[in-house]
Formats: sequence, C-alpha cells, structure tokens
Amino acid sequence: MPAKCYIGRNVVVGSGCTLYSCHIEDDATIGDNSVVLEGARLETGCQLAPGSVVPPGRLIPTKQLWGGNPVKFIKDLNVAEVWANYTKSYTISTLGDQHRNEFTMWNSAYLNRSTSETDAEPEYHEKKNSHMTKNYYKGLVKYYI
Repeated sequence: MPAKCYIGRNVVVGSGCTLYSCHIEDDATIGDNSVVLEGARLETGCQLAPGSVVPPGRLIPTKQLWGGNPVKFIKDLNVAEVWANYTKSYTISTLGDQHRNEFTMWNSAYLNRSTSETDAEPEYHEKKNSHMTKNYYKGLVKYYI
C-alpha cells in the first residue's frame, strides 16, 4: 500500500494536526493538535476530540466521537451534533473555496513595472474623462456598536 493521505470532501482538520498516510472520508471533524497515524481510517461524519492520537490501523466508525491518547470511544453522536459538524465543515469548505478564488493564475508582471513621469502626472484627456468628488467623510470617526 503506497504512503498517501486521502482526505474527503468537507473535512475539517483543526490547527496543529498531523496526518500520516491515513484515509479520512467525507464530513469528518478532527480536533486541534490531533495526530492520525498510518493506516487509520476515519469514516463519514465521525469526530475526533482535540489532542487525540489515533494509532496505526484504527477504524473510527461513522457518527461517533472518539478522543484521548490513544483514542477511545466516547459516545455516539446524535442527529443535532452530526448536523452541526456537517454545517461547520460545509461553511469552512465554502470559505476556503472563496479564498482560493481570490487569487488568479494570470501574469502580474505589471506590478513590477517601474514608475514613469506619465504615471505621476496624467494627461489632460485623462483628467477630463475622470469624475472626482470631494470626500465628505475624511477625518470622521466611526463608532461601531
């Protein structure tokens, strides 16, 4: 079996986690600072508590909460907890997609171009076609309550 990590759709991997050659199915939630070792399999909709260590070859069944070092069964997840994990994973996945789409693959060489005199002082027809308004809100302090 080749050493690779399979991570399904809408999986939430907490910060500081370490994954070694494991198989994680869709909608799983892995708590912060958890370690998943070689050959471990996390099934759909399961949840790991923060700081958990999954030993090699362990199977974490669907819709269950496991935690500890090494992991032990804690409880079966009810419908509300499964739904909360699913919505959290979907929301984070959607935000990640939006963030990924903010950056383009196109050339950005124009950013490295040196500034010229025409950049500092626009020509007459450029001034004529532009629409300038006074900033009435300059210096105004905004309070958010």
